[in-house]
Amino acid sequence: MWTRSDLILWDRSMEGSSKGISHSQTQIFFHQKGTDNRDEFLVKLRGRKKKNLLPPYLLGILGIILYVMTWSTCSPAQESKEREISLSPTSPGRETPLDLVGLPKEPVGVKVIGFIVGSLSYNSRIQIVPEFAGNAPALANPGATNFSFDKFGLALSRTFAPWLSASGAIEVESHRNRHAHGFNPEFGCPEGGSGPCIERFGSEEPEIEVGLDKFNITGIVPVGNGLSLSLGRFDVPFGIERHDEPLLLTATNSEVFRFGRPQKVTGFWTAYQVNPKVNFDVFLVNRWESETTEDDFNDNNKGKTVGGRLGFTPLPTAGLLNFGIGGTYGPEQENNDSSKRWVVDLDATWNPTSKFLLTGEFVFGSESDFEARQVGRPIFQAPIQGDVSWFGFYLLGHYDARPWLGFSLRYGYFDDQDGARTGIQQKLQSLTFAPIIHLSRLIPDLRPTGATFARTRHPIDWVDLKFEYRYNHSNRPAFSDEEPEVDILEADKTSHQFQFQAVVNF
Repeated sequence: MWTRSDLILWDRSMEGSSKGISHSQTQIFFHQKGTDNRDEFLVKLRGRKKKNLLPPYLLGILGIILYVMTWSTCSPAQESKEREISLSPTSPGRETPLDLVGLPKEPVGVKVIGFIVGSLSYNSRIQIVPEFAGNAPALANPGATNFSFDKFGLALSRTFAPWLSASGAIEVESHRNRHAHGFNPEFGCPEGGSGPCIERFGSEEPEIEVGLDKFNITGIVPVGNGLSLSLGRFDVPFGIERHDEPLLLTATNSEVFRFGRPQKVTGFWTAYQVNPKVNFDVFLVNRWESETTEDDFNDNNKGKTVGGRLGFTPLPTAGLLNFGIGGTYGPEQENNDSSKRWVVDLDATWNPTSKFLLTGEFVFGSESDFEARQVGRPIFQAPIQGDVSWFGFYLLGHYDARPWLGFSLRYGYFDDQDGARTGIQQKLQSLTFAPIIHLSRLIPDLRPTGATFARTRHPIDWVDLKFEYRYNHSNRPAFSDEEPEVDILEADKTSHQFQFQAVVNF
């Protein structure tokens, strides 16, 4: 049986060295609990223009959400009593979704985990992102709603020994993105065009893409507390946000995550837990990878990118507090080894109680010798040539009013001083509010996943329903409801998004 303190140590082990505990310490811990198989408990979690009012049925859904919020606040609170928790797969009455349908989670010693994501989305306008800066999510056509099967993820893992393990994950993802192109009337607005440069949304159709999401082969060297050496593709360990929806306390990502820093890296990684309060990660990788610019993991020049994070956990137990400083440096331009891009990232997470957490991330970056085309009407921006820089931050709070009901509130700010990251010299802001129903907590005999969000004690649940409203604002006319392949003659400084998202882990 596991005590509450044991469960806290397990939560920290889920994020490895970034959570205040090394891989070797984790294996010793599991051995003391009667098993050498860490993966026994591991779970991967990862109409028409100017008509911008929400449809009546979406207003009805928002009304239901407000009713639930009021009811949850006014109803008598139920006190939860501390007790021992058994995480054993064989414990009677403590089942997982796969257990309930009679499917094994570890066929022939291989751990199988996965997730699915579906949504209903509404956009008033779509962000104008020129093609050289990537794309913007087109959750639905402007003024319309759209049901979507967004993503299916599957991962396999195996622990061969306390010092050797491996895992790999694939994703089948529905991409519904949109970016802008300039015409004068020549494509790309080259110099000498016979007319003024005007932006148009591209006519890209939604597509289903199968991707190699993540993998790692990890060995623990018996040096000090255990030095972790890995080869693979990893999430960058900055902040709390990740690409996969099961690892988010909102339905969408912040501007910092989308534009300000890398999201994944592929290469060599080492991690070490100096003591319970200090740890570090260092990596040597191919390049800066981002879903925004649809970069793959293959290198685009002869150079390599280096990076890492130094983490501090002054409060590793009561009132978990963690903060860190990280960064990356390397050449990121196609066939160019001399022009460098670097970023410095500061993040902090505070989990003072089991019901409340507060987290934030700040990023500052720069790149030398950056070049990009002019951006036409309705932006009217000259070509970019030279050194560029950007900075941004977000603050996110989450509170569980009931064990099955939580609320997330996030404010994001991103200053693209030269227009290199978003394609427009602008100051982007957003305010996001997301009630979350932890639906699986209403099932009495469904045991918890055992996993938590990065550097927190907040559990990742089997089934979450997220109701997100997001307000976006720019100091430039950066949002449009124009159709694809039509000149964007006018744009707006704001947009509204609504998304109902269902996330299921298994």
